[in-house]
Amino acid sequence: MPQPPIVLPIIITGLTLGSILASQAKTISKKKFAAIALLSGLLNSAYAFLLYTLSPPPTFSRAGFTGSTGYTGAQFRVQTGSETSFIISSFITGLIFFIAVCGIALVYARFRGKKDHEEDEVEDEKEDSDDDLGKLEDT
Repeated sequence: MPQPPIVLPIIITGLTLGSILASQAKTISKKKFAAIALLSGLLNSAYAFLLYTLSPPPTFSRAGFTGSTGYTGAQFRVQTGSETSFIISSFITGLIFFIAVCGIALVYARFRGKKDHEEDEVEDEKEDSDDDLGKLEDT
């Protein structure tokens, strides 16, 4: 079976992360996240269907194989997988790829945002304490 394509999930993930980073909210709703993940999977399976239809995987056959195992003149085909399993695996690949990449990015942004927020609070507290010391020295 050929490998499931990942071109469309990469493009969709990039567009989604770009729009999240460009927005001021830096968050995405669960419904929108799930809808985009499903869209990624559906577009990837549609692309896989077109890919499978336009260039089906090769099948191998041998005729007249004679060996020590007793196969004389037997024909057999090596099946590379069905179209249905290829499309389903492409859907799952598109879905999981989007969820994994965006999920990791959102978790990283959340933890990174907390660290930045904590650092800002520490700096604000230092500035406030410096201002208080200046007022005490003036009196």
